[in-house]
Amino acid sequence: MGYVVTLAQQKGGAGKTTLLAHLAHAWAAAGKTVAVVDLDPQSSLSQWLSLSDLPLDQIETKDYRAGGDIKSAAREADYVLVDCPGSATTMLEAALRESDLVLVPCQPTAMDAWATGKILEMAGKAKVPSRIVLNRVPPRGGAVEDTKARVKESGGTVLKSSLGNRVAFANGIARGTTALGLARRSTAVDEVMALRKELDRVLKSL
Repeated sequence: MGYVVTLAQQKGGAGKTTLLAHLAHAWAAAGKTVAVVDLDPQSSLSQWLSLSDLPLDQIETKDYRAGGDIKSAAREADYVLVDCPGSATTMLEAALRESDLVLVPCQPTAMDAWATGKILEMAGKAKVPSRIVLNRVPPRGGAVEDTKARVKESGGTVLKSSLGNRVAFANGIARGTTALGLARRSTAVDEVMALRKELDRVLKSL
């Protein structure tokens, strides 16, 4: 069985879909088979996939069979990445039940930190481990430590790896690829690879 990683965040603009796309590309580049599931009504992931020629398997599903389709995908792929809707829905609950890990992207702001609370609560009720990844981190400022403190107050665990607020992430998505497809080496690529390796360690420890 492959690993199921569900990306969820109630606050819009946290970079959930962009993060998922980069992780999918990173695992595929490492020779892993990757399936992706778009449960978000905005369908941003599906729009990106329509432009992309990356070796990713998109799993088509509907609300009443989401859990079963995710489970089936995990029998075939090394990694299944699920892009969830922002609000609490039956599809989000179904995805959580089938997940090995819930990954919550969080910008270094108080509002983003507060928004993680509901997702962490839902993951806890489903008895699924969760991790928070700081995203769109500015080059300087004290907001990062403040956000970490707020998240920890909600019982969250913040990963050591984080992604900066870099143009390469958005530019890659706009071209049907990711930052990994724009350059073999860059700070953006290094950050994605570090996050992928840390998540591998977390998943193996669960």
